[in-house]
Amino acid sequence: MNSSSRTPISLTDEPHRDAPATGPRWHGFLVLPENKSAARAARAQCRAVAAHKRPPAAPLVLHGPPGTGKTRLLAAVAAHLSAAPDGLTVRVVSVGDLARAPDESLTDRDLLDCDLLALEDVQHLSGRAADAASDLIDRRAARRRATVATASAGPAGLPHLPQRFTSRLAAGLVVQLEPLAVASRRAVLADAATAKGLRLTPDALDALAERATSGVRAALGSLQNLAQVAKAFPGPMTRANVEQALAGTGQPTSAAPGVSEIVKRVAAAFGVKEADLLGASRLRGVMRARQVAIYLARELTGLSLPRLGAAFARDHSTVLHACRKIETDCANDPGLAQTVRAVRTVLK
Repeated sequence: MNSSSRTPISLTDEPHRDAPATGPRWHGFLVLPENKSAARAARAQCRAVAAHKRPPAAPLVLHGPPGTGKTRLLAAVAAHLSAAPDGLTVRVVSVGDLARAPDESLTDRDLLDCDLLALEDVQHLSGRAADAASDLIDRRAARRRATVATASAGPAGLPHLPQRFTSRLAAGLVVQLEPLAVASRRAVLADAATAKGLRLTPDALDALAERATSGVRAALGSLQNLAQVAKAFPGPMTRANVEQALAGTGQPTSAAPGVSEIVKRVAAAFGVKEADLLGASRLRGVMRARQVAIYLARELTGLSLPRLGAAFARDHSTVLHACRKIETDCANDPGLAQTVRAVRTVLK
């Protein structure tokens, strides 16, 4: 289709009426002081894609530690472009998925020609895959196709990858997402609490935000726990109520006991041995239980992919694959979804 026949979509960003004062909401992504530069760069890429023009950055590299919002920002980009009236194509690919596919998948027609390609967690690419990714980025640039890459660190912080690949990343626009300060963590938690219909007093939000020193993932897991008991409180939950409720749910205070308890409960629910779940068994029932345990550990502990991989003696790509598979399977298999809910309830 000729670009002149396509209608660019609007990129006017109006704050959501319930958004916190720290920033507007863009397709579910809260624009905060720590991520506003990344959000601005992502919107510029969207603007170019929507207008079918050469992207301003080739590629755009978004980097920051876990919990800074890289994945959520990519989801906002995908949601924005998917709403285009002329069928723009967006593909978000994890390096774990790439590692499971043949090398030629890196250069297949879909990856080469989609309007925007996002490569997640490129710090985990193997050397061979990084070379193929460099070729893919170059070929997409020649076709005026937009590419976004996410990583835990900027190009200079990825010395284990081939210089050709890191140099290619550095040649684009590199933008850092900073760890969220207390005020921004509070804004994210307030937004999530509102979405769950959970009423918290300002001092309760302050307490949760202050506890989330390693990021908001664990704090978001705490909100799940609080939502289970909120009906027992007649009004908004106070700081004291929150501390009491979290203590009552037995929320783990460290990552390792949390993973151990999850493995124990999931193994019992699926009728498999804990040793098999953590071992190398490829039996279907054991693999399913292992994937559910990884999925729940990711949700309830807030651990990063590499740390979860270490806990289950798997690599990060296996963890990511398990989380996505169980999320998809639960949507299509009511029996599995019920089992996962039951285990989650026990754990909480």
